[in-house]
Amino acid sequence: MNNTLALIINVPILFLLYVLTYFTQALSGKRQFYGISLNYDYFNKKEFKVLDKKYKLFTTIGFIISLILELSSIYIFKAYVASSILPMLVFCLYNFFVYINIHNNVKELKSKLSFNISDLDLEKNNVMLDTEFIQEKNIIVKRYSLLHLIPLIVVTIVGVYVLASYNSIPDVIPTHWGPSGKADAFSDKSFIKILATIGMMVGLSVIIYLASIYSLKSRFKLDFNFIDKSKKTQLYCLNMFGITFLLLNICMDILFIDILIATRNASSVNPLILWPATIIIILVCIYQTYLYYKSPNKSKSASYSIDDDDSLWIFGCIYNNPNDPSLFVNKRFGAGWTVNIGTTKGKIFFILPFIIVLFSLALI
Repeated sequence: MNNTLALIINVPILFLLYVLTYFTQALSGKRQFYGISLNYDYFNKKEFKVLDKKYKLFTTIGFIISLILELSSIYIFKAYVASSILPMLVFCLYNFFVYINIHNNVKELKSKLSFNISDLDLEKNNVMLDTEFIQEKNIIVKRYSLLHLIPLIVVTIVGVYVLASYNSIPDVIPTHWGPSGKADAFSDKSFIKILATIGMMVGLSVIIYLASIYSLKSRFKLDFNFIDKSKKTQLYCLNMFGITFLLLNICMDILFIDILIATRNASSVNPLILWPATIIIILVCIYQTYLYYKSPNKSKSASYSIDDDDSLWIFGCIYNNPNDPSLFVNKRFGAGWTVNIGTTKGKIFFILPFIIVLFSLALI
């Protein structure tokens, strides 16, 4: 990698990360303000707007600092690998602490204003889901649960094939590939290293599969002002999420298979696979964000559920409710879903990706 290539790749990624972070609250819907449940009518109240502007100001400052770090890594230190990781990591950690500060300020402000304002909290309206609607949801979830297994099975078969052909693998294997697809880091072959690579690819495929399916199974919320319309919208969104998650699974597993084959042959990864798959993944994620934002789950008049209770959230971003069987629930800050760490399954799922990646990297 050279200066120009590192600049072309890393700076747009850092800028995209900044834009997404800057508009995270806007993507969070109309029920929570920086992780705190709040009547949408008060989102534009002066005191809350000041905190929103403060978050965006400090986010912009963090971006500028990270950009300086990025350019320094590329042009001064010539640390191309570090330039693709360190500035993004610094920005994410910095912004997390900025968010925590704003979250606590919103929490304190809400508590203070609640003495004089009686309707700051969300309206607690419950909507009963009819049997027909639940059955339609279950049919869609079951359909995609089966379809999503196909790419996972293919990755597992390829992994078994690579392991079975261990004796045919060259003595020196690639461990990292650059943007062009060419290998730029190598290591001596060993059974443990090959097993670790396969374990990481298959393990991550399993996690992506489970995350996709349990996201589809997550709790529905209907707009109590437009119940019939929101039922149709939810089923449409569920079906589209099933399709897009399937596309994500396929693209991710194609990348994993390409890496496994490149490891098996001690060769480059195919750039005609690498870049189209990566671009599709990015576009699908953008569309999913739009789809999530338009779903009834985050509308102002969505039905109230247990995960709307502030006391069950840590910093407004970590859901901890042992009495809720849901593995995944809707995020409060940002678009998407998060794990319920209050359950045993949630704790396992929360730490499993870190264990797989760290263990595999340690072996490699």
